Amino acid sequence: MKKSQFKKLAVFIVFVMFIALAKSGHINMPGHGNWENKNFENAVVHHASSILSTGEKVEFGSKFFCEDYKENDEVRFSANVIYYVVSSDGTKEKHVAHVVCNEDKDRIIEWKDIENN
Repeated sequence: MKKSQFKKLAVFIVFVMFIALAKSGHINMPGHGNWENKNFENAVVHHASSILSTGEKVEFGSKFFCEDYKENDEVRFSANVIYYVVSSDGTKEKHVAHVVCNEDKDRIIEWKDIENN
């Protein structure tokens, strides 16, 4: 095998291995954290919306006291969130909740309302 063919083959093998690692979740691609944040916001909005009456909607505000931890050998994400319930006439009501979700931040495991302002 010629040296140039060997280099091309080596580059191809490295490329295939990189793609395989990225697909298996061992490498976080650029933007990965952005997807997790969007997943978390969507999960919070969906969960809070499920308990509302007709005509109200939920807007995500912010998150604070965020923490990753392990429970029963599974990674969890915990945070306090501020979300707003918007009534049909446009008035916003602030709510705070403590939320625990899975590692990918796309499924709520625990939800506890802290206070309503």
